[in-house]
Amino acid sequence: MRNFVVVLAVLTFSGCDRAPAVNVDDENLAGMYVEDGKVAAFLGVPFAEPPVGDLRWRAPQPLVTKVEHRDVTEFAPACMQTMRILDWYRWMAEQFGDSADYYDDLEISEDCLYLNIWTPTLATDAKLPVMVWIHGGSNKSGWSYERNYYGHKLAQEGVIVVSVAYRQGPFGFLSHPDLPNDEPRANFGYWDLIASLQWIQRNIEQFGGDPSRVMLFGESAGAENVLVLMFADAAKDLFHRGVMQSSAGFGLVRMSTLADEQLRGRELANLLGLPEDNSLEALRQVPADKLLEVYDQLFSSYYHSPAIDGELLFESTWDSIHNQDFGGRQLMIGSNYHEWYAKAPEDTTWDDVSRKAAELIEGIDYESAIDIVSEESDPRRAMDRLITAVSMLCASQHVAATMTASGSDAWMYHFTRIREDEFGATIGAYHGVEYPYIFATHDSYMTTNATDLALEDIMQSYWVQFAATGDPNSGETPDWPQFKAPGPLVQNLGDEVFTKPAPEPELCALFESRNTE
Repeated sequence: MRNFVVVLAVLTFSGCDRAPAVNVDDENLAGMYVEDGKVAAFLGVPFAEPPVGDLRWRAPQPLVTKVEHRDVTEFAPACMQTMRILDWYRWMAEQFGDSADYYDDLEISEDCLYLNIWTPTLATDAKLPVMVWIHGGSNKSGWSYERNYYGHKLAQEGVIVVSVAYRQGPFGFLSHPDLPNDEPRANFGYWDLIASLQWIQRNIEQFGGDPSRVMLFGESAGAENVLVLMFADAAKDLFHRGVMQSSAGFGLVRMSTLADEQLRGRELANLLGLPEDNSLEALRQVPADKLLEVYDQLFSSYYHSPAIDGELLFESTWDSIHNQDFGGRQLMIGSNYHEWYAKAPEDTTWDDVSRKAAELIEGIDYESAIDIVSEESDPRRAMDRLITAVSMLCASQHVAATMTASGSDAWMYHFTRIREDEFGATIGAYHGVEYPYIFATHDSYMTTNATDLALEDIMQSYWVQFAATGDPNSGETPDWPQFKAPGPLVQNLGDEVFTKPAPEPELCALFESRNTE
């Protein structure tokens, strides 16, 4: 596959002195060549009108502010958010011995509905599979072009890579009782994702892509958003398979409702001192940075889950997993070995573990759960095991088993590779560690050796093959069996790649007892 893609790229792009250009929706999009001409990149492509002014808290509207020639060689600003993800990246750089300046400042704007495309060919008959990346960040932060999400390397594996933006926090996950009943009143971030997928269906052939082979992949909240879209009728024919990295628990305990979202809208208006009459219109007049600042004071710890709004969603995602089929789609799903360890305070005690377990693993016999992890000498690792198992690992296993039991296809991985740095050894296989292995975007401040590059090669093959066929197996990588009960197997992605029994069987048995009562 790799040799074919290089030849394809050279045949398509060699000798091109002009910038790559594609005509889309009556606009001429002028991109740029990267990777010595092997890939054409189109960055900051608008897929909807800017959601500002009267379009704040409305479903994304078709783009009408068009220009004859649009230069798309730079990323657009990220959606409105605090700097918590950027701060985390800068902290990581410093911990690995580099400077916080490794990461540039982040420009944010309410005008943020843009996508980015990387393609190895502009031949409209190429029909390459399309991989659409949905970033994570608790649906309140993150952006489509974080450094580890650049698609210029992955595209050389014979795929079109698209990364999409969607409104975050109060701009994408809020409502108000004054919003009209004849159009979407909540879940605006999800409607953004749907609009981006509609744009892809209409236009991706112009970039060499196959609209009948669209795969969504995402991490953390981005992974949960993939699962949500699997059960949204509005997204029914817009994608064909999904990869969920490090999350599966939306709706496990509860999800927001339209009334909840409307109440937060009222509370935000009150916090801003706006009059009760016409508070929606008044809220739309508040500058975006001021609105975000005030909102974050009251709702900084709020998790922005999708809302059961009676339009996009009619039940919790967890209920949909058990009550609906998966629309003929295939799924790859997995988690990392130490999802929570880096977040656990260094001075964590066993009393902290007990309190956190009681708080976060609601409905499970947490005393039995604590007993299972009591063998750990480090209470941080005990807390990590508990939270990783319940919120990600066991939830993912449950989703995969439910899919295969219903006749759909699902594969599960367990990522265990730890960077061979002094700091890498202290945080383990942390939340998000797998990004650079899929995108081939290893940060220069981390040690990347032959083991990392071999794992990158295998993981890219799995992800690309799955995008192309709905099955990660190609005959050129270690065989990866489907996840099926009894005796479910997962693929270990680490120092070695091999099949093993599903991890944490005792904790996951407690999880299953909770969800089968």
